[in-house]
Amino acid sequence: MSRKKNGYVSQNSRTSLQFKLALLFFMVMVISATISISVILLVFSPLMKENAEQQLLSFADSAQKLEKDDYAFEDIISIINNNSYSIEKVSQRSIKEHKKDIDEKGYYVSSGGIIPKATLIMRINGQFIEVDSFSSENLYWMVSLVIIVAFMVCIIIGTIITGFVGRTILQPIHDLSKATSEVARGNFSVRVKVPADREYGTLAKNFNKMAQELSGIETLRGDFISNVSHEFKTPLASIQGFAKLLQDESISESDRNEYTQIIIDETSRLSKLSSNILNLTKLENQTTIGKKKRFSIDEQIRKIILMLEPEWSKKEINLDIDLEDIFYTGNEDLMGQIWQNVINNAIKFTPVGGEIKVKLFRSETGIVAKISDNGPGIPPEKKDKIFEKFYQGDHSRATEGNGLGLALVKRIVDLSGGRISVENLFEGGVCFNIELPYQTEVMMK
Repeated sequence: MSRKKNGYVSQNSRTSLQFKLALLFFMVMVISATISISVILLVFSPLMKENAEQQLLSFADSAQKLEKDDYAFEDIISIINNNSYSIEKVSQRSIKEHKKDIDEKGYYVSSGGIIPKATLIMRINGQFIEVDSFSSENLYWMVSLVIIVAFMVCIIIGTIITGFVGRTILQPIHDLSKATSEVARGNFSVRVKVPADREYGTLAKNFNKMAQELSGIETLRGDFISNVSHEFKTPLASIQGFAKLLQDESISESDRNEYTQIIIDETSRLSKLSSNILNLTKLENQTTIGKKKRFSIDEQIRKIILMLEPEWSKKEINLDIDLEDIFYTGNEDLMGQIWQNVINNAIKFTPVGGEIKVKLFRSETGIVAKISDNGPGIPPEKKDKIFEKFYQGDHSRATEGNGLGLALVKRIVDLSGGRISVENLFEGGVCFNIELPYQTEVMMK
């Protein structure tokens, strides 16, 4: 009896594919043999029937000639009998329905069946005999039996061989099944041997690629959880610590205001982190940019700069803004997140009294935005990593960000069909280059 668990039939109750393959071969061979023998019998049955009747007619003719030569009944039977016939005496009552034919011709012959069987009833010296052409010692019967037995032996041997060969053929599937079970247990390091067969080879390669991708995803998932936990833990610890200090009624008003501001800043940091995680998760599951509209991209950048005025004014940063009038067709909200994160990043790493340059212009292939600062450069080995989630090139400034802003920017630019890159400037500082493709002819006017 099969057992079900969680809606699936347990593996022990299932018939193995190897057994099914052998059973399929057995059934195909049995059906093929049956059809072949049936066709042969249908085609040759009339000939075999005629041949069997002619043999018995020859037997009757020989018996009648010997009877005319005054041979005794026993002598006639002894002379004409051989292993091809089965002869036995019958009573007159058992042949009364054929008596008319026997009185006229001296015998009666009948035949029938898929495998033709001829029967002769005749009278010899007043005694009646029944002659059967299909005796157990008949050569035709023996040949037929040998053919049928040979067919059965071939089917059985072929089925056994198919079972063993099927085991070899299906071995890659067994190996893949075991490897899949390991992956289901969380072992993503498992790999299967790639067979020479093209079909199995492709399957094995795809499995190994899947296991490798899952291993990478699992690593990223672990890193993501670790980084999120760390990013949440630090501000929460700060909030908890300063909240306890606020319970002390003896602290001064200035200290109370300072602690309160720290709690507000850390709460804002947590809110921003949560928003970035949600936005990035949503964008990673998107394949298109979403709802598009036509808007002024230069005006949008100006509004972002004004919104960030408290930040750059506090550091007395000089802004050099050069923006062409450009209309763009895209997702306005997502585009705003690009400029906000990149400009905010530039403000963060620009020293007090430094300078930030923001340029927007048309090129032959699309729209180009360059946002540069005169802060510290990025080491060459870290330039390709700054767009990864939670990556922070300068760990001494870990309190200034959570490493999600540039990852968010990169995803939005990719969805827009554009490119983003970063370069160290010769005179010092860093420049982010953002290229967006033209979406409509209107944007080039």
